[in-house]
Amino acid sequence: MIISDLAVAWGTPLEVEMVDNGRNSSSARRARQRAIRAEMARTGDPYNVVARRHDEREEPRREAKQAARKMPIARCPRCRQAEVHIDEQPSCPGCGAVWESGAELAGEYAEEILGLNSYTWVKDGGEEPTAECPDCGEQAVVSIQPGDTTFWTMMCMSCESLFNDRCTRCSAPQHREDGDLIICTTCWNDVVSRS
Repeated sequence: MIISDLAVAWGTPLEVEMVDNGRNSSSARRARQRAIRAEMARTGDPYNVVARRHDEREEPRREAKQAARKMPIARCPRCRQAEVHIDEQPSCPGCGAVWESGAELAGEYAEEILGLNSYTWVKDGGEEPTAECPDCGEQAVVSIQPGDTTFWTMMCMSCESLFNDRCTRCSAPQHREDGDLIICTTCWNDVVSRS
């Protein structure tokens, strides 16, 4: 199974609980596109008008669902007791630790919890301790231990995006479901432009 191979390749993550929040599901994107196309056919309005109207209707429902669901929880890399609050300036309510950014938290988390650091990675090779998030662009994606109820293996410590696979071409974290491409959009566009 791909996920167990990724977990082995990323090391053995500790101290993390996780629940899939479904934010970036490709089936949800396809459902959104079908709903927009159906409304376009019904009203005759252009795509951008219908999409804006659809998103304005759906946003309050989506926010309510997200608030009701349990978000990923990473243990503090300093005290290892409390759950880190991930926002613009991540913090630990248990020990009072504050990080300047999600990238700083991810680096410390990778070193303290996962036992990975940039020096060893550059010197000896192996897995990079943190990866760039395709959603927010920060170098804040770290491996997490998936719980029994989910298949996610990576989380951005800056924007809380969840990833369950890596691009087979560039190793960038990606959201992937059955039937999706095994390479990321950037690599796909590169391959298509070369042909």
